[in-house]
Amino acid sequence: MNTSTVISLFLSPLLLALMMAYLNFKFSIKTWKYIWQAIIWGLFSVVLVVAANYIIRIWGLENLKNMRRTAFYVFVVVAFGSEFAKLLVLRFKMFNLKSFDSPLASIVYSLFISLGFSVSAVILYAIGILGTEKMKFMEMFLWTYPFANIVFGIVLGFFVGMAKVRDNRLIDTLSGLGTAMFFHALYYFCFLTNDHRLLIFTGIGFFIIALTLLIKGASVPPAAKS
Repeated sequence: MNTSTVISLFLSPLLLALMMAYLNFKFSIKTWKYIWQAIIWGLFSVVLVVAANYIIRIWGLENLKNMRRTAFYVFVVVAFGSEFAKLLVLRFKMFNLKSFDSPLASIVYSLFISLGFSVSAVILYAIGILGTEKMKFMEMFLWTYPFANIVFGIVLGFFVGMAKVRDNRLIDTLSGLGTAMFFHALYYFCFLTNDHRLLIFTGIGFFIIALTLLIKGASVPPAAKS
């Protein structure tokens, strides 16, 4: 493990610290209890992906020798496993909190879950527990993965937050899961195929979409108190 890889392990914790500092400056947070819960649950949610990888290896499917196996691994094991794990935390641990009352609040919780997930996942990718031998440019992957998870967190948080303020809870939740899953798969696929051009355009698209959802989420009023 070279110096660049070791430094990349501290990127997710650094982003978490910066987010917490910003929230404290902007809103003067009185209690960090639920924020810490989101981070800790995010840290441990990676277990679902580790279990999925373990099962794949037992079945002998880790050798991505054709497109069908590659698609299954990327979309089901990596993308669905990761985003479903985060969704479970967001939907069943955070959703019913009093402070979880708008898409923006949902995005905030989702970001902490996603970065908590990223802290664990980056370490596991770096030491080879997660990932595949076909992965190209692992160092770049480790450096960009926390930022990609910020995008996934915004997408998932926005739609689950919309589920809080309107009646289409199942549709909004599944929309968030499906969209975050697709984005995660697209990001991962860029590194499997070593397609630099696709990665650049994907990054630009991610930035635009994440910014749009942030602005939209901030404009939606909180749900009415019951």
